[in-house]
Parts: sequence; C-alpha cells; structure tokens
Amino acid sequence: MRKNILILGHSYATQFIDIYNQYTQLFDQEKYAVTVAYLTGEPDAGVRQRTIAEDVIFLNLPKSSINMLKIAAIKKLRRICKEQKFDIVICHRYKPSYIMMCVAQLVNIPRLVFVMHELGTMASINRQLLIACLRRKNMLFAGVSNAVRDDMRKNLWCVPKEKIITLYNMIDVELTEPHLLTRAQARQALNFTDDTFVFGTIGRLVKNKDQASLIHAFSLIKPHCPNAKLIIIGDGELENSLRQQVSLHGLENDVILTGFLSGGFRYMKAFDCFVLPSIQEAFGRVLLEAMIAKVPVIASRVHGIPEVVADAGKLVNPKDVTGLSTAMREMHAITVEERAQLGEKAYKHVVTNYSIPKFHEQFWQQPLLQSLSKE
Repeated sequence: MRKNILILGHSYATQFIDIYNQYTQLFDQEKYAVTVAYLTGEPDAGVRQRTIAEDVIFLNLPKSSINMLKIAAIKKLRRICKEQKFDIVICHRYKPSYIMMCVAQLVNIPRLVFVMHELGTMASINRQLLIACLRRKNMLFAGVSNAVRDDMRKNLWCVPKEKIITLYNMIDVELTEPHLLTRAQARQALNFTDDTFVFGTIGRLVKNKDQASLIHAFSLIKPHCPNAKLIIIGDGELENSLRQQVSLHGLENDVILTGFLSGGFRYMKAFDCFVLPSIQEAFGRVLLEAMIAKVPVIASRVHGIPEVVADAGKLVNPKDVTGLSTAMREMHAITVEERAQLGEKAYKHVVTNYSIPKFHEQFWQQPLLQSLSKE
C-alpha cells in the first residue's frame, strides 16, 4: 500500500509551483501518492495541469481566514489529514507551516517539514513563542539556503540546531532547458540585433532587488560600451521611479523596462550577461535559470547568493555601484569565446549542485526522513 504525502503551499504563484514540483519528484509514484494543496486561489485547470501531483486541492480560503487564528483553515486541513493519514507533510512559508503545526496537535502526522523561503521569517517574538509551544520532535525546519537556515537558528532558540536544516531550491534541468528560446528567437522577440551587447535582469521591481543601482552602474559604462543595452524584465511598485531614473540619465533608448513577461526565464539566452544586484536575497533562484541558459552572471555578495554562485560567476558588494560597473565593463571587454566558457562553467555548477538528483540526496539524508523508506 502506498504512503500518502502532502505538500502544502500558500498560493500557486509560478515560482512556487516549480518548487512544489521539485518536492513532488522526491517520491516514487509506485510507493507514494502525493497531494499538493493550495491555501488560497480558486480552482484553476492550468495550475492543476502544471502541478506534478496525483491530487491537487484548491482550498480557496479567503485571506481573512488565514490571518489571526486561522480557525477555518485549521478545520479544513484537520479533516483532510484525518482522512488521508499522511506520512509526511511538507509546508512552504510561515502561514501554511503555522496552520499545520496546529493541525498536528489534533491529528497524528509522523513527519513534518516546514520550509522557509525568506530571511527574517522567525524574527517576531510572537512567532518564536508560538513555535516554542507547538513544536514536536517529529518536526524539521528548513531554509532554502544556509543563510536562511542560520537566520532561523538564531531566532528559534526553542528548536535544536540539528532540527533546522538547509533544503536548497533546485532546478529541473531536463524540464527547464526545452523551454528556453534560442539566442536568435529571444533576441527577435525582444527586438535586439545580434551585435548588441545585452545586460539583463529579471525580477520584481522592489527595493530589495535594487535595480536602481544597476541602472546607475549601466549609466557609468554606457559611454565606454556604446553597443550595450540593459533590459529589466518584471513589474512592481518601483516601475515609475525606475523609468524616471532612466530618463534622468538620458538612457531612454538604452534601458528597456518590459514590465511583466510570462515565462520571463525563457528569454535568458538573449542576454550576454545576467546581473542580479539585490541587497537582500534568501536564495536567488533566477540565477539558476540564467546559469542553465549558459549566461555568465554578476550578482551581489549578500545572504544566499554566494552559496548559489560560488566560483561560477562574479560577485560584487551590494549597492557598490562602482564595483558593479567595473564588473560589467570587464564582462563587456572579454571575447565571445571567454563568455561562452564562463557560461559552460556556470551550467556545470548548477547541474552538479542544484539539480533534482542532488536534491534527492540532500532530502533523504535526514534521519527523520530516512526512517520512512525503511518502513
């Protein structure tokens, strides 16, 4: 008889569907039946199709029901857990984790894993006290990078250090590569000629991503790199201020803000260099997408980014506009062949350290989880 597994998430934002699929692939279909449940969001056929799971549940809870005491969510999940008798429940982000900790006080769940994707998730004293009251020996807390893990270890004084681990975000190389447009296709779609040198970045237009420093750095190199352009894919609250900054530097023809593009990672091969100038980054999954596209990367030396990039890319200090512009000029100056070598190095780094087979090894080495395969 197959064992039942539940993966519980807050929403079905695209990046989280990819992460839930990463976890689903841990379980052999002949031995396990995996259910993915979304706390919020109406039933969606497209989401169901993209979610790799035997069963997909849309709890469709209003935001008000997952704030404060979350009684409605706890009741729904208690009923599901009593019926399904899950052997492992894996929760992503704090609210699903807190709700399931409450459910676990009422229903026997042998193994629980709570995965946090951001820094500072456990900084609140209220959250620390709640976890102190609700935690049990059969619970693991995981960060998506060592930086997030260490941040939780600092805050969760009530949890033994060995129960707070790292479970990296990974990328399904075989699934991702076929979706990448070729360089010619991507450049045609984005209206770049072949002789243009393209610096690119993808991300929400928010303070933590610090596209403002990238635009400033680009303004410094533009006089020395006349064929260079910068493209920023993404939308967000800072779009207007970034457009104003572009105008202030007189770069309207050289800096392109596309807004949101569905499946933005597909355009990676249009770039000669991918730049991530974040001032806060728990992991930086977009870096994996860039490296799978064999694009050289420049990124900030902050939080989880150095773990992801290691020696497979160039790191600069956050908000160091001079250092960033220097790295960009150096990337522009090297030959096509040298950039191709950097891209190959980045690709091999991801396949070796951040692919699905590596994640299997990382996940199943945990003693609490190993015991399931022995039952």
